[in-house]
Amino acid sequence: MAIHVHVIDELRTGGAQTHLITMLREALKYPGIGHHVVTLFGDGELSEEIRGLGGVQLHVLDLRPHFRKRKFFAAIHEVQLLMENLRPDLVEAHLTWSRFIALFAAWRAGVPLRIGFEQGDLYMNSWRFRAANFFVQPLAHRIVVCSEALADWVHRTHGISRTRLLVMHNCVDLARFTKNGPKAKDIEFGYGTTVFCAVGTLGRGVNKRVDICIRALAMARLAGAKAALVICGDGEQRSELEELAQSLGIARYVKFLGTRSDVAQVLRACHVFCHAAPFEPFGIVAIEAMAVGLPAVVPSSGGVRKTVEHGVNGLLYPALNHRALGELMATFAKEPALRERMGAAGRRIVEERFSVQPYLLKLYQTYGIDIDRSATRVGASA
Repeated sequence: MAIHVHVIDELRTGGAQTHLITMLREALKYPGIGHHVVTLFGDGELSEEIRGLGGVQLHVLDLRPHFRKRKFFAAIHEVQLLMENLRPDLVEAHLTWSRFIALFAAWRAGVPLRIGFEQGDLYMNSWRFRAANFFVQPLAHRIVVCSEALADWVHRTHGISRTRLLVMHNCVDLARFTKNGPKAKDIEFGYGTTVFCAVGTLGRGVNKRVDICIRALAMARLAGAKAALVICGDGEQRSELEELAQSLGIARYVKFLGTRSDVAQVLRACHVFCHAAPFEPFGIVAIEAMAVGLPAVVPSSGGVRKTVEHGVNGLLYPALNHRALGELMATFAKEPALRERMGAAGRRIVEERFSVQPYLLKLYQTYGIDIDRSATRVGASA
């Protein structure tokens, strides 16, 4: 049996974690491969979901004491010992620190195939991180990035060779994200209200600019739109955003849900997905929203714009322009037929372009794994 080890910084709610779990659910359908997940910085709220998958072994490390003492080689050695014990055929390293630590450890342990994933840690761009990314790249046979926009950024910022980069758009499990299914019970506004949904962290490192969505809602309501906004996510900016909604006089029309594990149910309870980050490498939640039949309103920048065909499955607006976003919110609020038409188109586009099954097939073909015959040969194509 082949052994695949998937290493990630932490198992807290985020795009990279969502992507890993989606991949694992599909990968478990193929026999002949044993899967291990290693988290470097302790447990997280998604740990139980990993444990509940069945067929996946979770190894929880805590390298934070080494990091506090800046003993990075001690951290690498600890991961190397685990690699030598598991003897994997393949190591996938998700997120920045996992690439630095796990790929080095896997190289020292003689793992034959080492793959890095870059989901867009844009705020980690100091000269130290740029230098580390540049010098670590030879340890990975390929580095998977989720969009051409991110590939350009990684190449330009970190100096990683384009020949080492593999662009593969993120994917969604269409069996879990469907239009028909239970809806979140705690999202209620007045009858006839068009509910917009924004999903993402409210932190400062990764800033999704949810303030733009709140200001846009105020503009839409000022224009007479019967609209509301649901914000799914949490972080240090939450209190400031709540104060912003209060100051604009729309607090009763903005609901902060915090971190949720039932994102599909939250999306089904809404009518339109909106996004405001000025540079989103891809945006998994955008295709999740389209999979449940929601049209998407996103900035015309970054990789997320590639998920939306303007006028087909959603609408684009100039990044950080809350007035333009507000106008589009008002349009959707006043035209329910437009929402239905674009939502149905979004589902079709996700089925054609972003389903997990073809994603994993292509990824395994890149690895040289013939999953059609359940073979365990690794490394032929990477």
